Amino acid sequence: MATNTAGAPIEIGATPGFLGIAITPNGATAYVTNTGGVVTPIAISTNTAEAPITVANQPLGIAITPDGTTAYVSTAGNNTVTPIKIATNTAETPIGVGAGPFGVAIG
Repeated sequence: MATNTAGAPIEIGATPGFLGIAITPNGATAYVTNTGGVVTPIAISTNTAEAPITVANQPLGIAITPDGTTAYVSTAGNNTVTPIKIATNTAETPIGVGAGPFGVAIG
């Protein structure tokens, strides 16, 4: 039952990104960007942070594909978007996109 009260904070690392949270289509995991160069998955059923995923400096925006297979993270520190394979929580080869990408969206 909803109580409209905040739960316990979840430690996820330094400086969560202001654009950076996305939830998988199945509602199982939230991914949060941390400007220090990582993305932290959170198991929603337990509110537990999982092992951080290293990406380039200054990850800000994040979006997840409708099929839930890939998250794309804008990394302003090196002008790329980094794909993350959801099944294994591993970063793949960054894609060059131009100067300082802040956000990312999937249509």
